[in-house]
Amino acid sequence: MKVLFSPIGSTDPISNYRDGAMLHICRLYKPDKVYLYLSKEMCKYHDMDDRYRKAIEFLERDLKWQCEIEVIRDEEMENVQIFDAFIDSFEAELEKIRQNDQPDEILVNVSSGTPAMKSSLQMISMLGNEMSAIQVSTPLRSSNKHHEDKDTYDLEVQWECNEDNKIGFENRCIVSDAKRLLDRIKKENIEKYISVYDYEAAKILAETLSQTPSEMFQGCLNIAIARNKLDLNFIKSNKKKYSVKSWFPIVKDRDMKEYEYLLAMQVKLERKQYADFIRDITPILYSLSERVLKQYCGISFSDIGEERNGRWRLSRDKLNKLGISLNMHEGDVIYTRYILEIIKKKSSDSNIVSQISAIREVEEKVRNLAAHELVGVTKEWMEKRISFTAEELMDKLFQLAVDAGISISKEDRRIYQKMNEELVRLLYNER
Repeated sequence: MKVLFSPIGSTDPISNYRDGAMLHICRLYKPDKVYLYLSKEMCKYHDMDDRYRKAIEFLERDLKWQCEIEVIRDEEMENVQIFDAFIDSFEAELEKIRQNDQPDEILVNVSSGTPAMKSSLQMISMLGNEMSAIQVSTPLRSSNKHHEDKDTYDLEVQWECNEDNKIGFENRCIVSDAKRLLDRIKKENIEKYISVYDYEAAKILAETLSQTPSEMFQGCLNIAIARNKLDLNFIKSNKKKYSVKSWFPIVKDRDMKEYEYLLAMQVKLERKQYADFIRDITPILYSLSERVLKQYCGISFSDIGEERNGRWRLSRDKLNKLGISLNMHEGDVIYTRYILEIIKKKSSDSNIVSQISAIREVEEKVRNLAAHELVGVTKEWMEKRISFTAEELMDKLFQLAVDAGISISKEDRRIYQKMNEELVRLLYNER
């Protein structure tokens, strides 16, 4: 079933010896049902002579076509220039049509009525997949210079003089490509999602675009999603295919893993996901502390313990051989606190000891509380418990990584911004 929803305007039903937009759409599309929306002013002319319905009936007679006609009288609608009023009113009427008629297609006339009516229907049509917005150009392809006197309108004469009744009349209907405008609006929102690192939301919205984004954009967006999830295997398998090697300046396995972990923490901090940010401290501090232990003290885990069931555990005999005394039990897991204690005993670099100690203090005072207690973690809550800001903590972690042997530049820390800029260019088909 095909339904036409048409506001009625000053050039309906016939004007300047040609169909008005409503009648011309009926002529070309032959809908099964026509809804005529009349504002208070148009109700007056409808009541004078029923001209709008009769014009359709003349067309039915000549084309040997039949349709059902329903008039929607909105006599309270006087402010026909107000856009917002029609959005609500038209959406309500169109929903009734969907419920009552269950049409396969709804045609909406976006050439009749006031500018507010036309633009409202154009906007609504962008959101309805079963809806087609039909524009009807004037015979001269410009605004109508002459309007019939609606108070002395003679439909019989207008019909006899209507040149669109002749064989070979010009089809002036155009299906409005409103989906392009909607795509533009959606792309702006996708760009916003990308700017705040919400790549999953960007992907979901991108999948609703009427014009499918380039395969390059989709592939690169999937890489960004994988990066944010620390799925490094996916990245390694796809970065060459999509020419994004420059997004990954650090590629050595362990270095890359720790660098990407720090970047993901930085993203959480920028997105104000403080609880997740704080909980992430322990794994990276542990990994970097192991590096420091080896680089600054010349001690590996195998020198102080034994690996059992995938975990390194302290050995008192090995510690004694190195002259290290710890307050521990045989077989204790090698936690960061033990590593720090050994570094303090064996390293002469006070700067590196100070760095690890400061981060370890955060782990003790904030991370453990956030991980095990029902607390709301905010920036203020966190910074009340430590002597520096969350951003300074992030700086300390990056600096510790550099001191532990990972070559991370200031530009490398901004790599997500570079990736986002490239994704936006690809979204708009640029490279």
